[in-house]
Formats: sequence, structure tokens, C-alpha cells
Amino acid sequence: MNSIEFTDEENNTALYEVIETTTLGGNTYLLVADTEDNAFILKEQFSAGDEETAAYTDELTDSERDAVAAVFNQLLDEADIALEF
Repeated sequence: MNSIEFTDEENNTALYEVIETTTLGGNTYLLVADTEDNAFILKEQFSAGDEETAAYTDELTDSERDAVAAVFNQLLDEADIALEF
């Protein structure tokens, strides 16, 4: 698994393990885990003027979260990992 260091708006950094990625409806989503094994789904976003620097948000609609979680559950089924959201 790959690790990514994220920096928030207040310049605080956190290290996450990337468990899986998927694209759904033209959007890219990452399933990440922190050092305490808490999992999060993050949506990749780019600003209109900057296609090189991605921002990530965990603010998803309920239907969006359900759809992405179902995809991740299918992808992780082979690894015998279950997600609960």
C-alpha cells in the first residue's frame, strides 16, 4: 500500500495509507486509513485554474457515499476486508 501525506488548510499534516482507489461518475475516490486503522472515503477535486494540485474532501452526499462504499466493498471482497459505513 502507498502512503500519502495530506496537509489541511491550517498546515497540519497527517499520513494515510491508500487502501484502494476507484473512479465513479467521472470522479476519483480514495479509500484511506489513518494510523489507528480508521477508514475514510475521500473525493479528489481540482480547482478550475489548477489541474495539477488535487484537494480531497470527505463531504459526500449519502447516495454518493453508498455507491462508492459498495464499489470499495466489491474491490476489497477478494482481500477479505469488510467496510462498515
